[in-house]
Amino acid sequence: MSTLTLSEILGTSEGNGEALVLGHCVLNMNTRAPGIAAWRGGILPLMRMLLSYHGEIHQYPCLEAAVIGMRRWWHVKEQYDTFSFRLLSRRIAEMYASYFSRVGFKKVKVLGLGLSPTCGYRYTQSDASWGGRPREIDPSRNIKSGSGVLMEEMHKALSNAGLSVEFLDVSPSLIYPDYEARVKVASAYPGTPETALDELARFLGTEALYSEEEVKHIHGLKQDLRSMRTIVAPRALFQKKLPMMIDLAEEGYGITLIEDIHGDKDEEYLLVNIYASIIGNMVVAGHNVKIVLDNEHGNTLTQTIIDVLRKNLPEKTKLQVQDKID
Repeated sequence: MSTLTLSEILGTSEGNGEALVLGHCVLNMNTRAPGIAAWRGGILPLMRMLLSYHGEIHQYPCLEAAVIGMRRWWHVKEQYDTFSFRLLSRRIAEMYASYFSRVGFKKVKVLGLGLSPTCGYRYTQSDASWGGRPREIDPSRNIKSGSGVLMEEMHKALSNAGLSVEFLDVSPSLIYPDYEARVKVASAYPGTPETALDELARFLGTEALYSEEEVKHIHGLKQDLRSMRTIVAPRALFQKKLPMMIDLAEEGYGITLIEDIHGDKDEEYLLVNIYASIIGNMVVAGHNVKIVLDNEHGNTLTQTIIDVLRKNLPEKTKLQVQDKID
């Protein structure tokens, strides 16, 4: 028997026919592979643009963090293009396509992360020789035109569902330390954080709300800035309380959203296990994770995820769970 989501109960008043699916790292850089986070939590100026975005906002889960965890090496596309990882990507993509069709959205925008082996759209990172013993590499040498594994599956599933789809990926100049060497090779991307934000504003149909002070730290940045602090919250709560979520991002928190897109028990089971894996992997890697229950917004997955975590994490692990956002 199908499970109705909050959006299906209320109709598409949030979306007005359009939805936006954000790459996970847009709101939470803490799940990126070590060494490549240019923000403590979310991309703050991009999050502020969402205040004037007119559609329903989603964040797809980070499958890399779910499958491999927080201490993973940098990977190329070939290392994620396995039978199991592509199948998982396809199931998530098809779940989104089914949800948007079921609820009645006409247009979907997907925003990935530039150069990612899973979430890149214009460029990814590819080198069939990767594997085995780790070695020093020049990250600019494996940049190739094309999309990552998850973006390929998202494009296929949403297009096959007959939806009007538009894709973009965030320029490396806004998300990578030492971005300068990367954008020299990936020349289709905007070459500075400022021009990257202007491109994103055009994509979203919003104003580019940022100051030079806010993005100047990325120029010449060499170190990883992740905070290792995350707020986990239901998706609908994020959209209803977006100004408060931005305040948390300003404090350095990344935001992970529990999506409410499942249509049956099998999809619910898959989402529960993906989110339990992401959160559990953050916890065992020493991240500070706070889970907001907030049943008021109709997402019942969160309590099930908490139950799975409590059953499977080491006995001495104390989950930080709160009913509301502080």
